[in-house]
Amino acid sequence: MEETYKEQEYKRLKALVELRQEIAKKIYAAESLTEEEIKKQIPNASYEEISNALRNMLVLKLIKKEGFPVKYFLAEEIKEKLSVRSNTQNADNNKIRVSVIIESKSNDKERLEIAMSTILKNLKENPQLVVYESNLAEVVVHDDLFSTYIDAEISCPTFASLLQLVYYYGVTSIDVIKPEKLSLPISDLQESLFTIIDMTHGYADMIYKLKEENEKLKAMFTKR
Repeated sequence: MEETYKEQEYKRLKALVELRQEIAKKIYAAESLTEEEIKKQIPNASYEEISNALRNMLVLKLIKKEGFPVKYFLAEEIKEKLSVRSNTQNADNNKIRVSVIIESKSNDKERLEIAMSTILKNLKENPQLVVYESNLAEVVVHDDLFSTYIDAEISCPTFASLLQLVYYYGVTSIDVIKPEKLSLPISDLQESLFTIIDMTHGYADMIYKLKEENEKLKAMFTKR
């Protein structure tokens, strides 16, 4: 199936963000790097991709350049964020880490902003999850509705908790960061199956209740 423009644009922006993050990590580890040194440390990216990413990072004031030959340095704010991320990663024992997007639309802008802010707050306060990075996008108008999304990097302790994350927070897109392979102990598999059963029954109950309400409404209008 051919990708839509929105899907292509999302992939392009995602690749740019990931390359920016990789460049930032390399500069953070070395304190400063030239463009050539960055290219050598990220061989899977083309020279043009790295040049474009560096220009983008300069515009966003994520990095600065000084000296001759020109060396790139991280902005102090980014250094602090990477330091916090490093501390978070060192303290994180969760074996699954994912990048997620949670999209939502509404005809009421204020309610949409409140609902999405609440979802992000609940994510951060969930004791099972570790939220590395998160962002709530600005509300835009799309298809005559207000639209926004949350993008976040989150770790989960078990496969069952990952299923709960996807279902209860309405995840619309997900990429697995780690692990490359996952072995499930039988207890985790059992919990995951119960989670799926609960979600399936909950969904079935919701459909049944909606059907009942629909039948009642039909009966009311038929009497009239």
